[in-house]
Amino acid sequence: MNKSLLALTSAVGIALSAMCAQAAEIIPVVFDDPGEGYNDPTPVAPVGNNPGTTRGEQRRIVAQFAADLWGSVLQSDVPIYIGAQFNPLGANVLGSAGASTVHSNFAPGIVPDTWYSSALADAIGGVDLNPGFTDIGSQYSSDFDFYYGLDGKTPAGQVNFLDVAMHEFGHGLGFQNFVSEAAGTFLAGVPDIYSNFTFDNTTGQFWTQMTVPQRQASALNYGKVVFTGASATAGAGLILDPRTALRITAPAPIAGEYDYGTAGFGAPISPANFTGTVVLGVDPSDAAGASTTDGCSPLTNAAAVAGNIAIMDRGTCGFTIKVKNAQDAGAIGVIIADNVPGTPPPGLGGADPTITIPSIRVTLAAGNSIKANLPGVQVGLVVDPSKLQGADDDGRPRLFMPNPVQGGSSGSHYDTALLPNALMEPSINSTLLSTYNLDITPNLLQDTGWTLNDGSAQIDGCDTGIDLVDDVGIIIGANVQAYNNVCEASAGGGRAKYMRCMTDHATALHKAGLIDRNQHMALRSCVAKSTL
Repeated sequence: MNKSLLALTSAVGIALSAMCAQAAEIIPVVFDDPGEGYNDPTPVAPVGNNPGTTRGEQRRIVAQFAADLWGSVLQSDVPIYIGAQFNPLGANVLGSAGASTVHSNFAPGIVPDTWYSSALADAIGGVDLNPGFTDIGSQYSSDFDFYYGLDGKTPAGQVNFLDVAMHEFGHGLGFQNFVSEAAGTFLAGVPDIYSNFTFDNTTGQFWTQMTVPQRQASALNYGKVVFTGASATAGAGLILDPRTALRITAPAPIAGEYDYGTAGFGAPISPANFTGTVVLGVDPSDAAGASTTDGCSPLTNAAAVAGNIAIMDRGTCGFTIKVKNAQDAGAIGVIIADNVPGTPPPGLGGADPTITIPSIRVTLAAGNSIKANLPGVQVGLVVDPSKLQGADDDGRPRLFMPNPVQGGSSGSHYDTALLPNALMEPSINSTLLSTYNLDITPNLLQDTGWTLNDGSAQIDGCDTGIDLVDDVGIIIGANVQAYNNVCEASAGGGRAKYMRCMTDHATALHKAGLIDRNQHMALRSCVAKSTL
């Protein structure tokens, strides 16, 4: 997911509004031409609680649903406008978004001489600092097969558009810095509020304290840069799993903990299934792959591999082919060593339901160290319950700082090491469920200056008792309000149709254990009292 900047402005000395803050009104503004993108007239069947009957209508419903979810979570008296369109984007890019403008010195009480994204600045200042223009620009790939349901039940092989939209809107709302990580420079030489909380554990400095060369080096310091906000840190402590590490226990010269990427196929890696001796997987040099360590053909040293963890090199053929060949040779697990330098080690993609063993990917450097010390390398997965997966030893969530820099992704995401996976990691995955759960994304936005709504879902002024957002980013109340808008729009003024739509949704939430019996009854009572 790429962050983007469209323009730059500065406003000085605008007073805070005396109005009482309220749920934010977020309005997607479609920039697509007739017949394309959000206006695509292709007929489709309703899917996953999305009642749209054309592809464009379904896209618009999802975008508004995402806007309503975020609007229920955040407070602002100023409408937030999001420019929205579909375009062909780069390979593997699902979408991009970012603040259209940034502002500094616009209200008392803020950090002086510091950029704030447009939507956040408007919310703090209580006025539209750049009237007549959008606050956020967003675009999505016209080349992907998105799932447009609102229920989070994404079919295999598709990408959930709501998750992508929630991610990209999150960037535009302020989950981004305004830094060129490759150059180490701030936008126009001015720091931003996000960077105020970006801290390098190696140097012991915030990015706002660094020189340009120091910041440039920090942007490559994978695993050592964290977000220090109190809310994000508290949220991390509530939701992140205990820290799990790949540990080499022998030989002594290379003993220690190593980063690894997980596979999207086979058994999930665990201490119970990934402990043992590492053996090099050897295969013929043939048409399937010239290297004898790429695992692209059946292994020739099955007797040595059996009962052990096979290490093979990335390249030539797919990951599933390599792992399946190792499994057929009797391996209990697989390590794929990268063939190019860089951190972090990415995951292993592919699908093969016949693969039952776990597999991981390590960096080129780690792979070379393991192979240079064979035989005799012992590895295992260890869990430290006193520390958090994807956070530093003080519980502060890590930020994504790969080496080399990934333009548009570095810095402005949580690290891929977080478990459970977070909405604002650099890639969308199947474990996300943003229709109900934003994890610690609201926490970080709160640290940068947003006020979160601490109330409960309202239906036509009736209180359902369902929290809009809680301390760990669960947004069942926000979902209720967003879905109520869908039901109202699809009912076309018909009360019976609206009530059926909402009571069915209330029942589904209760059956899924997302609301309790009292909340279920309160929600149905509010729906019955609605004046629609």
